[in-house]
Amino acid sequence: MGIEQSLFMALGPLVSNRVYPDTFPQDYAWPAIRYTFVSAVPDATVCGNGGDDTTNFRVQIDGVAKPDTARDALRLSIMDAMRAFDPPAICLSWEKSYDPETKGYRIRLDYLIQPSSAADQP
Repeated sequence: MGIEQSLFMALGPLVSNRVYPDTFPQDYAWPAIRYTFVSAVPDATVCGNGGDDTTNFRVQIDGVAKPDTARDALRLSIMDAMRAFDPPAICLSWEKSYDPETKGYRIRLDYLIQPSSAADQP
């Protein structure tokens, strides 16, 4: 299973499967989550790299909810889901704000997903 499918399976139950790559749809309903791949760094070895199985990904996860208390609960739910994520994922930072475009309360979490560290395990 690829990283995108794994993200959808981990985050989908939190928001009735309203999880989208890169952008929210025009006819959005809250709460919802979107994810964006910010960068990818293949784990290079003497034998070459193993493709996505050993590539480390930096992923931005945005959640939008109404009211702000729902946003705060969504942040905690996302962090719980990502704590159990396989391959290992580390939260590098998070911030919350009001998003005038969506007229909702936004949480942005920055994650490093590390398949390379899982590939090293016996």
